[in-house]
Amino acid sequence: MRLKVCNIILLALVMASCANRGIGPQGGPRDSIPPRPLKAVPELGALNFKGNRIEVTFDEYIQLNNVASNLLMSPPQQNPPDVRARGKRMIINFVDSLHDSTTYTLDFGDAVCDFRERVPLHGYSFYFSTGEEIDTLEYRGRVYDAESLNPMQGILVGIHRDLSDTAFTSHPFLRIAKTDSAGYFRIGNIHPGKYRLYAVDDFGRDYRLTPGESLAFAPEPLTIPADSDQISNLFLFKEKQQKLYLQKSSRDERHRVTFLFSAPPDSALVWRVLRPSEIDSTVSDSAWKDPSPYIYTKYSPRLDTVTLWFTDSAAIRCDSLFFEARYRRTDSVFNLEWYTDTIRAFWRAPRLSARAIEQQARINRNRRLDLRSNARKDFEIYDTLQIFSATPLSHIALDSIHLFLREDTLLKPVPFTLASHDSLTQELVFLADLQPGMNYELLLDSGALHDVYGTTHIKGTYGLLVKTPEDYSTLRVKLLPFVSNARIQVLNNKDQVLRELPATEEGAFFEHLKPDTYYLRMYIDENGDGQWTTGEWSSRRQPEPIIYFPGKVQTKSNWDFEEEWDYTSTEPMSAKPSELIKVILKKK
Repeated sequence: MRLKVCNIILLALVMASCANRGIGPQGGPRDSIPPRPLKAVPELGALNFKGNRIEVTFDEYIQLNNVASNLLMSPPQQNPPDVRARGKRMIINFVDSLHDSTTYTLDFGDAVCDFRERVPLHGYSFYFSTGEEIDTLEYRGRVYDAESLNPMQGILVGIHRDLSDTAFTSHPFLRIAKTDSAGYFRIGNIHPGKYRLYAVDDFGRDYRLTPGESLAFAPEPLTIPADSDQISNLFLFKEKQQKLYLQKSSRDERHRVTFLFSAPPDSALVWRVLRPSEIDSTVSDSAWKDPSPYIYTKYSPRLDTVTLWFTDSAAIRCDSLFFEARYRRTDSVFNLEWYTDTIRAFWRAPRLSARAIEQQARINRNRRLDLRSNARKDFEIYDTLQIFSATPLSHIALDSIHLFLREDTLLKPVPFTLASHDSLTQELVFLADLQPGMNYELLLDSGALHDVYGTTHIKGTYGLLVKTPEDYSTLRVKLLPFVSNARIQVLNNKDQVLRELPATEEGAFFEHLKPDTYYLRMYIDENGDGQWTTGEWSSRRQPEPIIYFPGKVQTKSNWDFEEEWDYTSTEPMSAKPSELIKVILKKK
């Protein structure tokens, strides 16, 4: 009996092993070959096409990837064609009618993929004509970000036969293309003629410029085919106008409400606390007390953030406060208009255990004023000593604040002036003559500062040691040839501006540079306002030109460097150091 059972088990194992060998493929190389078109109806380059359907057959089963963003039809149609995959076929049905005697191009980008591995057929396109001939001319170019000169990917580039200024904003492009990861574009199947060239980050997918979109334009018309061998560099810019609106309001603490705008407003926010009856007509106002006199208002330096600090205990305890906010915002065509909004400031208390509530109450009873300072041992020679408070200050006892120069064990008083750095006193600035290489101590006696809630602090000492000139390097940059309205910028390795000076014949002199690797850039300040100015479509003004230094500057402590920059020796669009270049994707 035991032998019979063993034979049955052995037979089951053998059968399982055989079954496993028969389960599909057990590996092998990944298919990396994209689908290949075999035939099309009508055929590629067909003339006198009168139908509304195209069918392309491939050598393997296919699938389509994000046709809406990949497919680009030129000339564009108001309703894009319906594209579907069926086995090895791709079927295209046109929704809108086709124009007579017109060459059409369908650029599929990476939309067509093989079915199993999703390997895309890069850059597949199909063209045909509804007339007697195919237009074969093309124009190429590149789109850069106007301020950083980084290549722009996914930007729509188009041409207009209508040379009037209104065509860009009122009519769809005649022929279009989209930039690749290097910013390159190719507009194909162009008929001979004279055209205007434009670029736009076409968020609305209407193939024209609408308010709020970034744009670029060639300053002069193109003549095709005479200009076909040229390459246009288009510089995409965002106009200074921005959508202005109240982006959000939040009450992240019981005693504080914040209003955040999308851009710096041109006028201050006007607000008031609404009475209960203005929210609910059945509620009486007899017990209501307006907390407005006990609210402190702080504006950020750019005025785009407004913070209200409540000091009235009844308002702080109230879970819901309603505000009427009146502010300026832009409409659909970027005109500013006054708008009145009703905003609910709701406080949702976190769920805490009884022990956590008791602990929080103990912390509140023993709370001290939260202060910090920028004082430190390696205090920059160009810095200003500051004290920062987490809450607005209401009282400052100047005779309880002391600044000393430490010499060995001796402390010598240093005169200073105290100023507020913000609209509501939270940042205190010490204006004092701090000498390089000297050691200082800032002493705050207990109770020197009080916030609007009556909270004070314990005695505090902040030490700082000012760096010496020998800890830095200097850099003089001379332009060859000299340009009187140029401004020179020093950049870090993230392409961010650290310093900026106007160009002079003796050279722009940058002092107190930390030992580091720097990059240089200049722009031509054409309007003389001391800052880089973007373009403007209404006046057909291009953004101010920018040129990068084609290398980097490595500085050392206690060294003086001089760089003679012959900006004419390098083609401007190839001068930017490769380590600073990054592809800018169109933001959705």
